[in-house]
Amino acid sequence: MTDLVLIHSKDPDFYMLMSHILAAAGYRTALAEDLATISGFELPAIIAVLVDTSDDIDEVTAFCDALKANVSTARLPLLALIRARHEQNYLRLLKAGIDEGFVRPVSPERILSYLRAISPSSSNSGLSPTSLRPVLRFGDLEVDEQTRLVRCNASSAQLSPIEFRLLKPLLEIPGRVLSRDDLIDMAWPAKHHVNARTVDVHIAKLRRVLEKIIGRPVIRTIRSNGYVADLAEDNR
Repeated sequence: MTDLVLIHSKDPDFYMLMSHILAAAGYRTALAEDLATISGFELPAIIAVLVDTSDDIDEVTAFCDALKANVSTARLPLLALIRARHEQNYLRLLKAGIDEGFVRPVSPERILSYLRAISPSSSNSGLSPTSLRPVLRFGDLEVDEQTRLVRCNASSAQLSPIEFRLLKPLLEIPGRVLSRDDLIDMAWPAKHHVNARTVDVHIAKLRRVLEKIIGRPVIRTIRSNGYVADLAEDNR
């Protein structure tokens, strides 16, 4: 089944342009007006929801909030295209649940590269599932690099791309403190419109996911320094 990218926009020209770009790269597209519309599609086929933020920002954030609050759509990657000179909306969109933001004008290849990175069918289709999915183990915690799925005992959750890029360096050397600047370098290589507050918001989201499946705090704040992963069983 061809990967499906949903587009949320009230601008017909934007929808037609993005549909053309995505179709040329081999993706199916469809218009996602609201949560009810999304529920009508086969959810396993959807690899991302692309949001046009040139619409009313209140309507856009309400759409993102609704998507992330619904259990069946909460883990769908949300990509926001942000108009130039509207970068101040980035943090608000982040709080509403977007996983990645691109400031326009943006090269289509950047968007396509991101989609290829998160698509389970983008490459290596001839390999076995096991060979495609190297699993990192940190105590009781398992992290699947291919799917970004984290597991602990019988619980699991799928991380967003940014959550995964934040978690991996923290876990690679437990006990090492990483500053916010370190994490920006690792999770946002281009450093577009990212500051310390952005890191804090993403870390807060990541903490909630991990504590839900592990049952204890995993990421600690080191005041004035940054963050550290603590996998000790007695860290309660």
